Amino acid sequence: MGENRTLEIPAELYERIERLAAVRETSIAYVVQDALTLAVDQMEIGPDEAKMDAEDAAYQAMHPELMERFAGQFVAIHNGKVVDVDKDEMAIYFRIDERFPDEVILIKRVVELPEPELYVPSFRLLPEAYND
Repeated sequence: MGENRTLEIPAELYERIERLAAVRETSIAYVVQDALTLAVDQMEIGPDEAKMDAEDAAYQAMHPELMERFAGQFVAIHNGKVVDVDKDEMAIYFRIDERFPDEVILIKRVVELPEPELYVPSFRLLPEAYND
């Protein structure tokens, strides 16, 4: 392993780490290393995610033309170019999956920008519901 580094963290966070290490019966260094490894793994952008971001940027750049030609339809974007268009999302999906089986392709409906927000209703179970 490489050279060690010193990192300053707030005292409150250090105390939480200290308590966690005690509960787990392990070292503070192990808890910090484990937590940082998990966090960095979740934050890293993989090649597929970077490719999808590039395809989305291409969609944004082409948006005025896409609205003019394909408003309301689904477009498939690969390497910054429209490679398929369809009104049926599943039809375009199956064609793209057949043509580009292992590649990252953006399939997106052409709508006005900014895109509408998606609201997902949620619910919660109250403890008294279990008492019956």
